[in-house]
Amino acid sequence: MPVDKVLEKEYAYYLRMKAELLKDHKGKFALIKDEALVGTFDTDSDAYKAGLLKFGNSPFLIIPVTEEDEKTSIPVLQLGLLNANS
Repeated sequence: MPVDKVLEKEYAYYLRMKAELLKDHKGKFALIKDEALVGTFDTDSDAYKAGLLKFGNSPFLIIPVTEEDEKTSIPVLQLGLLNANS
């Protein structure tokens, strides 16, 4: 899968659920895997730790729940420093 498509499914899910997430989780960080909300967390660090515990070294999305649209980039994937296809 091309690097720019790695978290496409997760991001599309976030966009579909964004209005609902804003109602109860505004200002939190959403952890999303495939098309499921794993949880919301107070910090991105807490979300990352939970993602590692649950999914290990496989890609998952952590995104702030805000009204603004986030432009997400993953430098380690874009530079080829991490392989998300493992």
